[in-house]
Amino acid sequence: MNKIRSNAQDIAKGMMIIAVVFFHCYIETFENHGDSIKDFNILVACFPFILSTFFFYAGYNYTPNERTYKQNIARRAKQLLIPFVVAFVVSTILISCMELAFHYADPGATLHALGNSVLYGLMSEPLALMIGFPQQGGIVFELILALCLLWFLYALFFCSLAFYALVKFTNKRLSTLISVVVALLIGAFCIGQFVGTYLPYQVEAYPVILAIMLVAAYLRKSNFLDRPVNGKKGVAFLAINALLAEGLIIGASFVLNGRFGTTTAGSMPSGLYDPAIGGFDAFVTFVFGLLGVYAVHTLCRLLARIPVVNTCLQWLGKRSAIFYLFHPIFLELSAIVIFQKKIPWGRGQAFFYVAVVMALLTGTCLLVEFLRKKIRSKKAIETPSEETVSDGQ
Repeated sequence: MNKIRSNAQDIAKGMMIIAVVFFHCYIETFENHGDSIKDFNILVACFPFILSTFFFYAGYNYTPNERTYKQNIARRAKQLLIPFVVAFVVSTILISCMELAFHYADPGATLHALGNSVLYGLMSEPLALMIGFPQQGGIVFELILALCLLWFLYALFFCSLAFYALVKFTNKRLSTLISVVVALLIGAFCIGQFVGTYLPYQVEAYPVILAIMLVAAYLRKSNFLDRPVNGKKGVAFLAINALLAEGLIIGASFVLNGRFGTTTAGSMPSGLYDPAIGGFDAFVTFVFGLLGVYAVHTLCRLLARIPVVNTCLQWLGKRSAIFYLFHPIFLELSAIVIFQKKIPWGRGQAFFYVAVVMALLTGTCLLVEFLRKKIRSKKAIETPSEETVSDGQ
């Protein structure tokens, strides 16, 4: 089994993180959100695999190892917990400070809103609504929660608990994998039909996410996405495959759902029941997710041949977690400091808005990496290696 991450994977993650930031910016650039939703849904009908791509690669990067189940879970918890805590603390503090500085809010009210936002986010919006937890806090509350950043981390962690318990079993035989995936999709269908589609921590989406992760791990065994393709015929083969996969997605999105909704298209696999397709949202999400990953990964194998594009998107892909966790800060900063609603908002502004946010995020990453290198070099100077010490002796 190939244990080396392909360039195409990091390029794909770079493209998808740009898409995430763009769609969030796009919604924010309309004073009337009803106008943005229509455009947003049409765009998502063409890209229904954005977040499914991240879940797929989480499974695709699995390789059999000597770690126990507890060790794998502890490793996953560490990977998710540390960035989450840092991002959540920094985001809430900075957004609260901006609220105080630019909207002249009452400090007591801002602290109260901050506390509500943290508790509301940790318990998840559906659970908070079930128990009647207050939804107050203005921009502090809106920016921390409305972008739904926490659901992705919850989903990845809880699905990882089941993934590590099942992956060795499903990797043994294709028939076993198919049986488990079918059971998961039936479970998702039953949840949508009989339980509900707005559950705490978005658990209605977990069966589909887990199915995507397990299939990805199985495909990795044969290096399915990165089989060698050489020459001009190979390039044409990749291009045709990417176009066909994307064409199937766009066509099915428009046929299956006249409203071009994000849930049935699989951009965010939640709300797994829609009368428009008779409750088969889980199956549609699953198929669209796999087709979409194949389309974008195949396209990225072509983009890897373009040096500048390859370098830039790989850089973004390797830092996608930072961009995902911290972009709400710069969405708010750009809105109230740079723009201040003094210019007309609409479709044209979305592209400028996303460029500003991406530039601020990129600058932050470069600054952090520069400071990290400085600290490491300083430590290296202050702590001589064992060879240097022995030579001195």
